[in-house]
Amino acid sequence: WRRALELVHRPTTDDEWKLARESLRFQEALVLQTALVQRRDALRSQQAVAREAGPILAGFDAALPFALTDDQVAAGETIAHELATERPMNRLVQGEVGSGKTLVALRAMLQVAQSGGQSALLAPTEVLAQQHLRSITRALGPDLAATMRPVLFTGQLGAAERKKASLAIASGSASIVIGTHALLGDRVLFADLGLVVVDEQHRFGVEQRESLRAKGSSPHALVLTATPIPRTVAMTVFGDLDV
Repeated sequence: WRRALELVHRPTTDDEWKLARESLRFQEALVLQTALVQRRDALRSQQAVAREAGPILAGFDAALPFALTDDQVAAGETIAHELATERPMNRLVQGEVGSGKTLVALRAMLQVAQSGGQSALLAPTEVLAQQHLRSITRALGPDLAATMRPVLFTGQLGAAERKKASLAIASGSASIVIGTHALLGDRVLFADLGLVVVDEQHRFGVEQRESLRAKGSSPHALVLTATPIPRTVAMTVFGDLDV
């Protein structure tokens, strides 16, 4: 590494420049990976609230007008197991558009709701947040939607709507909260944040995800993406997540 710095700061041959560039790239990757491993270890040392599945999720599954795909079942079983432990889940779910990632996330939210916990879904845009609200409300059905009381919280809400949504979130009456960056504001308080879901992870930074998690007591985290991620990138940029 020291040799690479020396080569960068003085005229060199083509071979030396190549060595310097390779050394710099390696150093950059090493520092990033080390930081992510440290973050992963720090997270695993925390204690989360175990969220056991129960009749809420069972009833939802029984009412589905279709059968879950094998991949949805496999992902759901892994997530359900991790939610039921006292170590914070920190998982990335990758799937093509239309593969049912939102359904997988919704089933996780219902498992968290069984113990009275809340879930927050962070979307990158107002339009996508509204779409999530409509699709989740429709999937829940009228009876379960009335119980879960999914609420929208974005920067475009009027003062009265924002106040109403804030009270629902702070009181815990809203078990599912869907919003944009507005959820990261200091004035947004949760009664019992048990799960953070981040949609389109590449549109958010790690610190934004962590700032939302900080609103709960070591809540579980589920990150969704439809963007194909090569294994090498998953090991580096997403090194703090289980894929």
